Amino acid sequence: MATQMKTDSTDSIIDRIIAIRDKWHFKRHPMMKLLAAGELDLRVLAVYMAQHAKYVRYGLQAFGHVYARGPADVRKMLVENIAEEEGLIGGNTDHGAHDHMQMIYDFCEKAGMSKEEVLNVDMTPAWYGRALYYLHSAREEPIGVILAMFFTQEGQMPALNGEIVLPAFEKHYGIKRTDRAAVFFAEHELADEDHSRRQLDLAAKYLTTPELEQRAEEVAEEMCRLRWGCTSETYRHEHLKDLEELPPGVPWEWRKS
Repeated sequence: MATQMKTDSTDSIIDRIIAIRDKWHFKRHPMMKLLAAGELDLRVLAVYMAQHAKYVRYGLQAFGHVYARGPADVRKMLVENIAEEEGLIGGNTDHGAHDHMQMIYDFCEKAGMSKEEVLNVDMTPAWYGRALYYLHSAREEPIGVILAMFFTQEGQMPALNGEIVLPAFEKHYGIKRTDRAAVFFAEHELADEDHSRRQLDLAAKYLTTPELEQRAEEVAEEMCRLRWGCTSETYRHEHLKDLEELPPGVPWEWRKS
């Protein structure tokens, strides 16, 4: 299954942004390697997805800022993206239209995490950092810079899901790609191929100076580092059980209170 990004543009900034994505690609993370080998407790991935659900709330705010600031072609791309997220239209799969938050709940339920637990998960510091940087960039950065950043996040999903998550589900965890629990990952394998291609082409269109290109590389790399960092935080907490140091007298359980 092809997951390599393809685009009609030949601008060299595209190659540099793709290289940043690939340098920090989530599929290379130790957590994903364990999943590929069938050695990761699915509840660890469920906690990751619960954190992602909290992150998406900030992501939707970011989309709103870019919609308000952006030119017509960017607005149209964002409207389609948001409509898929909300389950108003179907993505590039045969699953039809699905609310993406419900798809997260469906997977987490299969992995032993209830909807109530997902809703009540405490957003950890690294996840906050990633979410707030994403939102801040959407408010403050030039449109081409933001689109490059968007690409490095959504552009990881096709290969991650096509090469790692969905094959691991079927081989090791008894979850077929057509099962309700896998729909989120199957949807994002295909839909994000189209989303990220459009984001990258539009980024190249609006990165019109060397200064803008340089800023796009800086923001894209920082966003990728933050994604890797919040993944590592979840991996350490949930798989390695390496919990953060807290002030004296503050138990870890305070997060669940």
